[in-house]
Amino acid sequence: MSLGTHASGVPYMKRLMPTLARQRRAYRHMPPKKSAATRKKAVKPKSATAPCASARKARMPTIIHPMLATLVDDPFSDPDWIFETKWDGFRSVCFVRNGQAEFFSRNQIEMTPQYPELVNVGKRLKAKEAILDGEIVALDEHGMPRFQLLQPRVGRKGGLEALRGKGQILYFVFDLLYVDGYDLTSCSVVERKAKLAEILRPSTFIKLSEHIEGEGEAFFREIENFHLEGMIAKRAHSKYVQKRTSDWLKVKTIMRSEVVIGGYTQPRGTRSHFGSLVCGLYRGEELHYVAHVGGGFNERTLTSSFTLMQPLKSDRSPFVAVPKTNEPVQWLKPKLVAEVKFSEWTADMRLRHPVFVGWREDKKAKDCRFEIEKDTDKVVSKSGRHKKR
Repeated sequence: MSLGTHASGVPYMKRLMPTLARQRRAYRHMPPKKSAATRKKAVKPKSATAPCASARKARMPTIIHPMLATLVDDPFSDPDWIFETKWDGFRSVCFVRNGQAEFFSRNQIEMTPQYPELVNVGKRLKAKEAILDGEIVALDEHGMPRFQLLQPRVGRKGGLEALRGKGQILYFVFDLLYVDGYDLTSCSVVERKAKLAEILRPSTFIKLSEHIEGEGEAFFREIENFHLEGMIAKRAHSKYVQKRTSDWLKVKTIMRSEVVIGGYTQPRGTRSHFGSLVCGLYRGEELHYVAHVGGGFNERTLTSSFTLMQPLKSDRSPFVAVPKTNEPVQWLKPKLVAEVKFSEWTADMRLRHPVFVGWREDKKAKDCRFEIEKDTDKVVSKSGRHKKR
C-alpha cells in the first residue's frame, strides 16, 4: 500500500464491517452523533459563540499536564464509549498563538526545535489561540507508525535537516482543550473533538485522530491486524482532567513499558560498549529491579546509548536491593528512561524476554512505576453493561 493511502492515519478503518463503516465520523462534513450519555446531559449553549454548554471564558493556560489513561486487560464494546488508535510516538501538547505552534512533552520539555516539519501546524487551524493534545509520530515508507524512526531526534539540538525523508513526521491530534478565549476541559470529549474537527484543516503533517462509537472489540481486532500498539477507549461524556483517570483506558496489543536505567553490564565476546541495560521501576521512592535488557540494539544504537549514559556513571547502585548481574556492572544515576517490549510479567515481577525499543526523553524517571493491567469488567462496569471480548 502506498504512503498516500496510509497517511490518513486510519487505513484499517476501511476494513471494518459495513455496519462499523457507517458509524465512522465524517468530521469535516457533520458533527458526531451523540452517545446516550451525552444526550442526557445536552443543554443549550450559553451563547452563540461558546463551543459547548460547559465551556467557560478564560485566559489561555501556559502549562498543561496531559490526561493519562489506565491500563486494562481486554478490549470491550459499549455504546457510551468511543475508541481511538494508540499511536506509537511521543505525546505532545501544542500551544498555538497567532499561527505559531509550540510543542511540549508530558514532562514539560519543549519539543518544537526537534520537529521543523510541524512549524506550520498553527496555520492549519481556524483559530487565533488554541491548545491541542496529540501524538507526534513518524510514518515509514508503508505509512505505518514506527517509534524507532523518532529516535535520531532524541536529545538532538541541530542537524535536523539531515533527518528529512527518514520517516514522515505527522501530528495526530485527538483533543482540543482551549480555543479563542474558551476553556473546553469541562466539555465532553465528543464535544471537544467536534469543535476540533470544525477548526482543523488537515494536511500532510497534521491530521485528526478519528474514532468510532461503541464497537471497541472489532476496532481492536483491526489494530491487531495492522500490528499497531493498541487502542484508547474514552467515555463519551468524559471531561479533560490533568491526571490519570479511569475515564480513559488503554488496551495494548503488545506488552510495553517505560523503564528506568540503573546501570549497564560489560559486553561479552565481540559485542561493543555494553552487554545489557539494568532496568527498574519505582514503587514509592524506591527503585526496584525488573530486567536486564540486551536485545534490540544494533551497532549504531549501542554506540549512541553508551555515549548517552557516560555522564551518569555512579559508584552506587540506585536499586533498593542490589540486583545480581552475570557480568561486572557500571551503575548509573537513575535519570534515563527507555521503552521496552516484553512477553509477560513473571510471578516475581520481572519482565520476561525484554527487548529495547527506544529512548524516552518525554517522561521523568520517577514517573516510571509498576503499571499492572486492571480488570476491564470492573473498570467499565461503572458505565453500565458492556460486552467483553
